[in-house]
This record gives sequence, structure tokens and C-alpha cells, in this order.
Amino acid sequence: MFFVYNKMTAQEMVALPNGGCGRLLDTNTSSASDGGFLCFRLGKEAANPNNMTDTDVNSFSSLKPGTGAGLFCSTYTTGADFQANKPVYIDFASDGFNFNPSFNGGNFVFYNNGQEVYRTGINGHFFFDFGDNQERRIIKVIPTAAWDEVQLAFGEAIGIGFSFSQMRVYNILSEYYLAPMTYLSQPADKTVAAGGSTTMTAVINNTTTDETPDNITYQWQILNGSTWTNLTNGTNYSNVTSSTLTISNVPVGFNNNQYRVVANSSFHTCSFLAISTVGRLFVNSVNVPGTIAADQTVCMDISNDPAAFSQSAAAQVSGSAEYQWQSSPDNVTFTNITNATSATYDAPPVTQTTYYRRGVRSVLNGNTTAYQYSNVVKVTLKQSCLIKCIITNKMIYTKLNSN
Repeated sequence: MFFVYNKMTAQEMVALPNGGCGRLLDTNTSSASDGGFLCFRLGKEAANPNNMTDTDVNSFSSLKPGTGAGLFCSTYTTGADFQANKPVYIDFASDGFNFNPSFNGGNFVFYNNGQEVYRTGINGHFFFDFGDNQERRIIKVIPTAAWDEVQLAFGEAIGIGFSFSQMRVYNILSEYYLAPMTYLSQPADKTVAAGGSTTMTAVINNTTTDETPDNITYQWQILNGSTWTNLTNGTNYSNVTSSTLTISNVPVGFNNNQYRVVANSSFHTCSFLAISTVGRLFVNSVNVPGTIAADQTVCMDISNDPAAFSQSAAAQVSGSAEYQWQSSPDNVTFTNITNATSATYDAPPVTQTTYYRRGVRSVLNGNTTAYQYSNVVKVTLKQSCLIKCIITNKMIYTKLNSN
């Protein structure tokens, strides 16, 4: 039987030669056994159990099932404390040749207080296995119960066979960090009205039940020409080293800016970097509201219908232009004119002097700006413009003086 001398006392981070980094389980008090009840296999061996968590990541513990016959054969090395439903990563490799007409195979077996609580097979053999050479790889296991001991065990119920094989455990890790890190969310294109504010967010995939990179830092960048440049906090940018960038008081000149974030995670000898996708900023604006023409004078006694208003300079907007004409009796208070939503406007007859202007706003990607207004034109109404001549038959004369 295996006896656990000490509980896990420490953890440390290690880099793995096949990529990634892990939190190494401290099992320096591990033991090995190459026996089992009625196990008569030749060449069986379990060696160097503490090497499966050696700080030299290329050292390993070795389990060789051997050759021969037996009942309930097992060989194992063993591990430490850990919680239920937390991932355990096993840095593992195997090789060999097996000809064995029996059910047998390698397993990782988890125990709690001496009772088996979970197991998972490494490889299974039935009759023929002409080579089981496996490159060094990471096996992910999530035991469904809390455990304080793990064994790499070769179990054979019954049988006679030939087995020239070796299973090797380089490390057992409580967490395994993949390189590169992956993003749970990426920056999305944003549209904002000039002068407004918006945010961009990118979050590294970091959960409590799986790979959990430590010490994650973020740095937002902007594309200047062909060069990505780190942003700094200031008038327009804040939170440039967090997962959410805030862009405030957005000027028109920010239109089509491109942003990304660089995430870093570093611990012990491991450091990872993940670059997000690009988010583009669209600034919705009315750059020039345009001008309309022109002042007019109309006469009540001739015609009080002003000519249609045209535009002398078109509006310039970043999106699609929408118009709204307004009128005012005093050039102070303007009100919208119903159905007057075109670039030009033909006003109806006026009954008093009236002022007109045209509002324009921009609609871009569902974002709508406020109206900006053109110049004001004045339609002056005169009551009488005709010249009236009065003709009478009154005779005007003077008396003739004679000397």
C-alpha cells in the first residue's frame, strides 16, 4: 500500500518544453511500488516518483509494466492535495510494444483518504498493440471529487503477456497556461457622434474552473500609418492599460482610427502575449452644414409666394444627410416645417415677413448626430408695391394781368 507522508507544501511555476506553463504540484515525498497481489511480471519497475514534479522539466518518473503473468499487478507513482472539478495537467509520454491477450492498461487513479474517487485511462490494450509510441503531450484531467493522492498505475486483471513498454510522467500541474492566451471578447467597431464618448473592450479568457493566466496586463494601441503605438491617458483616452478603453470628447479627426490591445501574462519563467483583433472607430459628424439662397422680397398686392430656396453650397457629412427646414417670424424662435425634409424647399405664400433656415444631421451605422443649421434667409413681405396715379379734371388757372 502507498502511504502519503506529507501534504502538498508549495507550488511553483514551470515552463514546459512543448509550450505553455504550469503550476507544479510539489510531490517531493512521493513513493513508488512495482508490486501487486500475485504479480509475477519480469522487468516491472516504478522509479523516480519525485522526478515527475522536478524543477527540471525534462526529468521524469518511469513506470515499466514488464513481461509475464499475474493477478492485480500495479505499479505507481503518486501526488498531492487538490480540489474537485479543477483541472490537472499531466505532462506525459509513452513507448513500447505489447502482445497481451488480456484487458490491461495505464491509468491515472485519484484517491482521497485512501479511497479511489476518480480514474482515467491513458491507453487501453486488447489483444494486439504493435507500438504505442506517444510524443510528449499534455493530458488534461478534471477529477470530479477532491483528492489527496494520484497514482500512475498499470493494472492487469489476469493474463499472460509480453510487454516492452514504458510510461513517463514529466510533471503534474495544477494549472496549465496555454501560449498564446485566447480572448473571450475582442474589440468591436464603434460609431460615435463627434464630441461624444465610447468604449472598446477586449478580455482574456480567464475562468475560475479552467486555465487561469495570472498577472494579466493590457496595453491599448493605435495604428499610426503602419506602426502600432501605445496609447497614454489624456484628454481623449483613459483606462489605456485596462481591458476596456474609454475614448472621450471624440474629435472629427478620429474618424477611421484603428485600435487593438496587447495582453501580457507573466509568472516565474513564463511570459505570454496575445494581440487582439482590430476595432475601428467611425466618427459621425456634420462637417459643413451648407448654405442656402437667398433673401427675397414679395408684395401682398402682386404675389406673396416666395421662390423655392436652393442650396448654394451642399452639406458635408460623414454618413447620410437628413434635412429639416425651419421657419421663424422673428429670427429668434424657429420651428420645424412639416414635411420639409429635402435639400431644397419651396415655401408657401407668406402673410408676414418670415425667416428660414435648413438643419442637417448625419446618420452613420445607426448613430445620429444633432442638427446643425445653415445660414438664415429672409423673406420680406410688403403690403403694396403698385404705383397708383390719380387723374382729375380740375382746372388750374391764373388771372392774366394787363398793363
